[in-house]
Amino acid sequence: MENRHGRSRRSAVALLTALALIAASCGSDGGSSTGDDATATTAAPASTTTSDATDTTEPDTTEADATDEIVLTDSARGVTAEAITLGHTSIDFDRLNDDFNLDLAFVNNAPIADAIAGLYNDKGGVLGRQIELVHEDFLPVGSTTAEEVCVKLTQDATVFAVIEGFAGPGAVDVNECFTVVNDTILVGYAPTAEQAERAGGLWVSTDMSGERRSPAVARALAGAGLLSELGPIAVIAGSQADQAAADAMAEEFRSEGTDVAFVASVSTAGDRIATAAEVGVWIERARASDVSTIVMLGPEEFRNQEFFIQAPELTYIMGSGETITDWQSIPPEGLETGTRILTSVNGPDVAAFDDPELVECIDAVEAALDIEVLATSQLPDGERNYFSGTVNLCRWFSMFIQIAEAAGPDLTNESWIAALDQVPDLSIPGFDFVSLSSDKIDVLDQLVLVEYDLETLSFNPISDPIDIG
Repeated sequence: MENRHGRSRRSAVALLTALALIAASCGSDGGSSTGDDATATTAAPASTTTSDATDTTEPDTTEADATDEIVLTDSARGVTAEAITLGHTSIDFDRLNDDFNLDLAFVNNAPIADAIAGLYNDKGGVLGRQIELVHEDFLPVGSTTAEEVCVKLTQDATVFAVIEGFAGPGAVDVNECFTVVNDTILVGYAPTAEQAERAGGLWVSTDMSGERRSPAVARALAGAGLLSELGPIAVIAGSQADQAAADAMAEEFRSEGTDVAFVASVSTAGDRIATAAEVGVWIERARASDVSTIVMLGPEEFRNQEFFIQAPELTYIMGSGETITDWQSIPPEGLETGTRILTSVNGPDVAAFDDPELVECIDAVEAALDIEVLATSQLPDGERNYFSGTVNLCRWFSMFIQIAEAAGPDLTNESWIAALDQVPDLSIPGFDFVSLSSDKIDVLDQLVLVEYDLETLSFNPISDPIDIG
């Protein structure tokens, strides 16, 4: 199929594959300095003490009334009685497009972050403390700019926490510069299980880790009653590093009563010719075993293309739905109309406009930037994407505030970690099913099964939100 946007992915296959997560998160610094300047979203409150006690001519000084008063102090690095300084790391999409000759639609997100922080500040901030942002941008290719940003935020600006973090090949691993090296809280992309353990509660996410997501897809398919129509399956990991995840997913399918013919992993990643031969062997084996569905883990693009080209009659389940979000703007090469593609997402993007808190964030961004925020699935060709950054930043700020308030007025790393088991009625804008604890810091428990439509470049729901927690 001809790419309807008139661009070929071939010259940037490796980069765009690795940027799948970036397409989902869309974060970037827009217009702010890449130096150490702090940008306060609103002025600090006039008073550093809040009280629910009513004013009477003869105040009641009983112990019960005294406990109503919240006294704020300078409790930690980046936390004063008046404000909490947060770092906001973001991808410089303008520079990314220029340097790599790309045409990604995402906007630089610092103005979006300022608008949303301002919204929450107007609602009282964090127990009266206002949120002040320090913006730093980076390129999601390699670790160099990410490492520089980490040092600027943690050692120069001395922020209390960071919103968003790093994504992209080489940059994603630098997130541990915040949590492990500099003992700085990170609210953003989901860590791996090993990263979460090393962070010790300092890294939290509104999303779902890959370790949880992949086997959850099998449970979601079973819960939606779709396994019976898929027939025998094979599971193919995108690299040998993902073999363990593929084995775990296969076991989940078997536990749900599905016949798993075989499990394999790509050993030729990056080599189109060698991958084509490897895929050809698997297709012959699949046909000999009456396999009708291939489950593919990871974003290995050459593997995907060769399966679509050599076996368009099969059904494909993309086991990690977050790795194909860019399909809404650039369709995968090799895919033909009629080939069935199933995957899981967090939910239809248009549902964001049914959530009151997300609508507040969207309204704040529209007012601050004088633009209209349209859902990604409804975005006309050539229009800039403000939606993804708005939704993700709204969720990250909301999560930070809920945990920080549960930590109480004496806000420190230690009180933050203790609060992970104490957040009452945690809610994340736009999600029906979430949970948080010191043992589970990736809060999302919700998946929606969707089918990809190549003609409209859209993901059409085939299930209601499923609680896989």
